[in-house]
Amino acid sequence: MPVAMVLLPGVDDPDACGRAQGASVLMEVLEQNLRISGLFRILPPDSHLVKPEQLRLHPGPIDFRAWSLIQAEALILLQLRCDGDALLCDAQLLDVITGKLLTWKRYRSTEAGMRRVAHRFANEVETAFTGVEGAFDTRIAYISNATGHKELYVMDFDGHGARQVTRFGSLTLSPAWSPDGRSLAFTSYWQGSPEIYRLSLKDSEAARPLLRGFSPLSSGAAWSPDGKTIAFSVSKGGKANIFTLPDRGGKPEPLTKAWSLDVSPSWSPDGKEIVFVSSMAGRPDLYIMKADGTGTRRLTFEGSYNADPDWSPTGDWIAFVSPVGGRFQIFRIRPDGTQRTQLTHAPCDHFTPTWAPNGRLIAFSSNPDGNFDLFLIRMDGSGQRRLTWGPRDETDPAWSPRGPP
Repeated sequence: MPVAMVLLPGVDDPDACGRAQGASVLMEVLEQNLRISGLFRILPPDSHLVKPEQLRLHPGPIDFRAWSLIQAEALILLQLRCDGDALLCDAQLLDVITGKLLTWKRYRSTEAGMRRVAHRFANEVETAFTGVEGAFDTRIAYISNATGHKELYVMDFDGHGARQVTRFGSLTLSPAWSPDGRSLAFTSYWQGSPEIYRLSLKDSEAARPLLRGFSPLSSGAAWSPDGKTIAFSVSKGGKANIFTLPDRGGKPEPLTKAWSLDVSPSWSPDGKEIVFVSSMAGRPDLYIMKADGTGTRRLTFEGSYNADPDWSPTGDWIAFVSPVGGRFQIFRIRPDGTQRTQLTHAPCDHFTPTWAPNGRLIAFSSNPDGNFDLFLIRMDGSGQRRLTWGPRDETDPAWSPRGPP
């Protein structure tokens, strides 16, 4: 959809509260978000037939014909003004074809908070035209060895605002978000053997083990959609089985009991099924079982090593990795095993795909330059965007649900 975006002139000193810089960030990030979605095309300002000085916020007069002449189907009007040391932002979305105001939001923020304002309004735009909320104000947890040890980090979905969460000085892996976005479960070798820990981000709660005294070889935690249960795998005696555990502690219950390697559980969005990796047929393939461990069925039959499954929040796809020409690529497949589709094709490895909460974007790790970095693609494999850069390794992305900051 072609969209015209206009920053209206302010009514005060642009340097009084950082309005000029805030406006620049707002415009840049909002345009970037809409482009990433793949749903919108931002028309260049030099194509506009109306100057910003000639416009006013709705219900001021707007010549919709002038915008339709440049093929715009939507018009975004933005205006910032100072409110003490803060910024007030009016953001309007108008339908050029009908001439109607679709949404009008007012945000109060600092200059430093304008990125989040842009994310939130981009969500409004996507929701207005698709009925599905955007994922622009969500976050991605991941693992980085920037300190020399693999620690847990969290960043905005577009790679900005990264902050270190753990400081164990050890090996940390496989983060997973709680459904409310307030906590992370992850695997750490902090105490020597791999154990699953839980960390509250909101309360700055110290990481605590979930399975103390049960098994020193536990990994791959995954929360159920209702937040009441955590699935995970336990390795013992050359095999691995999947267990579940009540979120607040209790007795672990086995879901699989095979003499095979059963790992990497991921829940269906309705909480009724779990996809996982198993070697029960002699090689790693994807299987689906009911949440009580019954009714296991094989999902993948192609590929020599299928792994890293992640069930889309919309329920209609499962992302995973499989080797092609000696390199792991991202695939998606229907839960009934049909429409296996390759999404990445670069001659490098791709791992741990994770879905955005609206099911329209996928984040993953890849090593096109030797070290691993994080990337985004749309669900059809288009629009690849790099999120991290540098000589360190960033891996194991996990996309947050919508929830509190």
